[in-house]
Amino acid sequence: MPSLAQRVENFKERLRFRFMPPIADWLAWASTYQARQTLGGMQPMRLLVDNTVLYHAVTHETAWISTGKSKWGPHEIDTGYSARVPVHDDDTDGREHRNVRFLAGIAQLCRNGFVELLTSAELQDEQFRQPAGRYRGYGYFDHSLFARLQIESVDGHVFPHLGPSWMRLPSAEEQQRARIDRHRQDEAFDELVRTLGQANSQDAWHLYTADKFGIHAFLTMDFKFIRTVEAQARSAAVSRLKARVMSPEMLGKELGLFPLSPRLFSYHDASFFVRTDLSMPSEKRRPLNGYRRTDR
Repeated sequence: MPSLAQRVENFKERLRFRFMPPIADWLAWASTYQARQTLGGMQPMRLLVDNTVLYHAVTHETAWISTGKSKWGPHEIDTGYSARVPVHDDDTDGREHRNVRFLAGIAQLCRNGFVELLTSAELQDEQFRQPAGRYRGYGYFDHSLFARLQIESVDGHVFPHLGPSWMRLPSAEEQQRARIDRHRQDEAFDELVRTLGQANSQDAWHLYTADKFGIHAFLTMDFKFIRTVEAQARSAAVSRLKARVMSPEMLGKELGLFPLSPRLFSYHDASFFVRTDLSMPSEKRRPLNGYRRTDR
């Protein structure tokens, strides 16, 4: 029979499952008050979302919680259970965590029609080369702050040419690199690549796409690229751009968003074990090959 302390803890956990999702949703709405005052009456602010942001929007993963060893007949086996675990520790002040704390507010603005999140053909092609779970979560219990948001492509779609190995087709990555190189026939884009460096040509194309379609900003968590653009801010190729390169933290501070811990959203769509007292090792998401069969 459970002890009194266990019964109390079980009761508290039931309350968390029932009340934390609406409380977290209300806090997300309240955190956008200043932004709603600023953006109200205007056309939705359009943002081109980099895949690095989608990756970090997965704030909870499925983890195996060990409960030790137990006898199963004559055998000793490892026992445990799968649970949803936050990626980040609330006590940290790391750069990624600081930016992730603004994602809930940005997602809320999108749900309320104040912000429009967009992708592009080349950004989708980048996703094609990665496991789908990289941007949505690999495990059954994973959670993304951008779950169920509609993110449409601003310039359609592009598909790599695929076939058996005997056709000797270039890889999808090589095909994308060739497409972007062909875009350098556009003098403005060519100048931007020469300014930011060939190594940044792919991100330069995303920024150029945002500018071409009148999008407010290219939202990214590629901090090296942000620093590169900032270092060239006075160059002709960068200064003529109307689209900006921004991190979620930069955008959140500009709009007056209140940062929220992703742990507040631990119980969203949850009907399984949730361990908010833990975080992932090194506060990093696991790669696909890091998942056990029991985690899926």
